[in-house]
Amino acid sequence: MKVFLNMIGCRLNQAEIEQLALSLTEAGVEVVSNPEDADEIVINTCCVTAKASADSRKMLRHHKAHYPNARVIGTGCWVSVSQEKSAEQTQMMDQAYVNPEKEQILADLLVKAAPDRYGFRQYRPDLGARNRTRGFVKVQDGCDNRCAYCLTQVARGRSVSTEPNSVVAYAQKLQNLGVREIVLTGVQLGSWGKDLSPRQTLADLVTMLLDQTKIERIRLSSIEPWDVGPELIGLFKDPRLCPHLHIPLQSGSDDILRKMNRPINTARFWDMLEFIRSVKPGLSITTDIICGFPGETQELFEQSLEFIEECRFSGGHVFPFSALEGTAAFTMDGQVQHSIRKERTSVVGQVLAKTERESVSQRLGQNAKVLFESRVKLQGEWVWQGWSEDFLKVYTTSPENLHNQVRCVRLDDLTSESGIIGQLWNQSEDKSED
Repeated sequence: MKVFLNMIGCRLNQAEIEQLALSLTEAGVEVVSNPEDADEIVINTCCVTAKASADSRKMLRHHKAHYPNARVIGTGCWVSVSQEKSAEQTQMMDQAYVNPEKEQILADLLVKAAPDRYGFRQYRPDLGARNRTRGFVKVQDGCDNRCAYCLTQVARGRSVSTEPNSVVAYAQKLQNLGVREIVLTGVQLGSWGKDLSPRQTLADLVTMLLDQTKIERIRLSSIEPWDVGPELIGLFKDPRLCPHLHIPLQSGSDDILRKMNRPINTARFWDMLEFIRSVKPGLSITTDIICGFPGETQELFEQSLEFIEECRFSGGHVFPFSALEGTAAFTMDGQVQHSIRKERTSVVGQVLAKTERESVSQRLGQNAKVLFESRVKLQGEWVWQGWSEDFLKVYTTSPENLHNQVRCVRLDDLTSESGIIGQLWNQSEDKSED
């Protein structure tokens, strides 16, 4: 039996398909990079925005229509909250697993694969377009917050932490497979350990990984501002912990933050930024912003915009508010016209792009350690693309195969996409270190 895996959405969804792929491979099931070769197709869906839900449905329908010889399995957040009628679902997939049933997918596939299994194998399977040199490690699921715009708690339930020994063991497995950077992921990553006995913190988990693995780089995915504390920031003195944090602000207006039911205000967020920058100068901080939330007047938007500018983020993502049925925000008064949401999203996007380029420009002339991932075309030329410690997208030209290598690069010039063009530095010395 051959299995193809795909997904829409966040790094947690990526972590889940990577872990499923590795488990299938170890059990002797072939994971393929092309859906045309598959007997079973598994799609991990998303519902974080209306567009993500639409993209999930589109991906399911596409695979069902174009690969009739394969059975299409849907899972993930959109499947879990979908109100689609069963007749419509059968047009998209042959079987659905809601999030609490997700672990059953592996067991069911192994039962079907039993006749043609041929023993234990251990290597990183080829996920095609979803291949990453970095290894995504799910350490937590669910969320205890009730942000008014979000369906995550409905889709994934309350916060649940993965046992620390299991996280360390999985990280060691990835290390043995040649992974040089792991990314810790979760719905509410910073809540890791709060449900364990004895209670632990994300800082405790990162400390364990630093002490008990030899992974060259450990990166944190998105973390809420109220989960960022002195103990965690203090760990960034270790060069193996990548100096980058993605901290969602969502709005720079206290009135809108209250409406969003976000347990943070701008004063506390500012204090957090100042503390981080005092402890770890130069640490890259990116964010998420939602524009056009119900009740966001022009005056409140301008307040938000001013605060976003003052924060001097290293970049970020901005989204127009997406009204999702089942959330508190769906029925709130003061819904903002779609055209205004779109316009405000464009304005904030320009501000974030400006601060990103200013941040990136400060790195020019410096060196960075870059983990190279793939070859891409840039301005008509094939180049290698990778990520620096502080999550800059870096391009360089080299006749060598740089895939999954960590190399020193001198950062020379900006690209139009806010990436950086650089050149390998001290190549002969660098080579001997690898």
